[in-house]
Amino acid sequence: MSENLADLTVLVGLLLTLVGAVVTAWAVILRPADAIRIGVPRWAGDNDEENLKLPLVQNLLASSRWAKRGLICISGGTVFQMVPILLRLF
Repeated sequence: MSENLADLTVLVGLLLTLVGAVVTAWAVILRPADAIRIGVPRWAGDNDEENLKLPLVQNLLASSRWAKRGLICISGGTVFQMVPILLRLF
């Protein structure tokens, strides 16, 4: 692997790590208005289908989706950073 290609791979890995960290952090950052809206108690539904529509549940599910996306980016970035090292070793 050429030195330029190795540097490019590391750069892509670092960028993915940065994007993953931003996405993960973005998922848990709330504005005060959002925190108030989420924290206010609400009536619960009679079944799971109704409860899935509750704002707190929807927020938690959305945060979970973004956390998974962030984890994928961070994992991908880590793998890209490992590639040049593995190629030099083998």
